[in-house]
Amino acid sequence: MKLCKLIPISLAAFLLLTGCGSSKSNTEDYLKEENAIMDKMMEEMDKAQNTGSAELDFLNGMIPHHQSAVEMSKSYLEYAGKDGEFKGLAENIISAQNKEIDQMNTMTERFQKAENPDPEKEAAYLEDYRTLMDKHHSSHTAAETSDLEAAFAQGMSMHHQMAVDMAEIILKYTEDEELTQFSQNIITEQEKEIKEMQSYLDKNTDGGNHKH
Repeated sequence: MKLCKLIPISLAAFLLLTGCGSSKSNTEDYLKEENAIMDKMMEEMDKAQNTGSAELDFLNGMIPHHQSAVEMSKSYLEYAGKDGEFKGLAENIISAQNKEIDQMNTMTERFQKAENPDPEKEAAYLEDYRTLMDKHHSSHTAAETSDLEAAFAQGMSMHHQMAVDMAEIILKYTEDEELTQFSQNIITEQEKEIKEMQSYLDKNTDGGNHKH
């Protein structure tokens, strides 16, 4: 018989809040992890350029971007526990984006073997990419909420929007069928998830603060 079942109800309730059978739930700690993940991602993405191929530049930026989405989702699940509002969404992000990372690694190998540099196209792509990165650097602000669900939704919505923007840029510079379909899928799926998170924020937050 589990220890929790033998404890009086009042004490069991206290232990539930402090760790017996529960996940971490401190929003400030979650946000610290999210910010560390985002900082690491931006550092990796800033390095992803100058391969001679716009397609490779895109993949070298999108892979760490996907990895950070997976890490943010795992962090959220650790803090939210089994009853988290976005448990299903976070699990789907982990599953879907891990598969997409595998696909991007395979595409990366294919583009590297092609050895078909196009510096002019790459330069145009990188100009758009750097403009996008500057925009997201300047617009990114830490979530101002004590609600874990809102914190995750705000952070992941911004993160998803960056992926959508990146995918829209590469579509201007690639004729590769697989990469085109891959990028279009990112736009479709992540815009859908942005709407889901934004719907929660519209209903449950007021100026970044949780509604009581």
